[in-house]
Amino acid sequence: MIIFSPMPRNQTRAAAALVLAACTLPAQSTANWNAVKALAPGAQIRMEAAPRTMTGQIRSATDDAIVLLSGAGEETVMRSQVTRIAVKKPGHRKRNVLIGLGVGGGVGLGIGLAAKSCSGFGCIGAGDVEAGAPPILAALGAIVGAVLPTGGWRDIYYLPAPRAPAGAKGP
Repeated sequence: MIIFSPMPRNQTRAAAALVLAACTLPAQSTANWNAVKALAPGAQIRMEAAPRTMTGQIRSATDDAIVLLSGAGEETVMRSQVTRIAVKKPGHRKRNVLIGLGVGGGVGLGIGLAAKSCSGFGCIGAGDVEAGAPPILAALGAIVGAVLPTGGWRDIYYLPAPRAPAGAKGP
């Protein structure tokens, strides 16, 4: 028989504080301009500044503005115009190809070993399956790993649109 004893009060409070802290980490605000100022020059960013979206490399960021090198050249945008900035996440295509290669090869090896242990009339071509399954499925897994989407964008600065006051009517 297992008997559970209650936790002391200070341990219960510490556990509750840890749970609350862990829950609030993902909900932290992305409206922190210091994260933009901390970006290294040359970082790939996508910026929304009314009325358009620009993509390019960051040159510099100050308290008042950001300088972006885009296809249109070097552009300076005032902080008050910026509503969102996202940075390019690194891609993992090589890693995905290697994982697909390994998984496909492993599945092919399992199929080949199962074909090797086959006996009887229903095992026609078992030697071909044993020899061909691992490289074919490894190649198929590598192709799947290569075409999986990778990278993407991560928001580091976002200002939500201001809300209309309660009771206000639209245009």
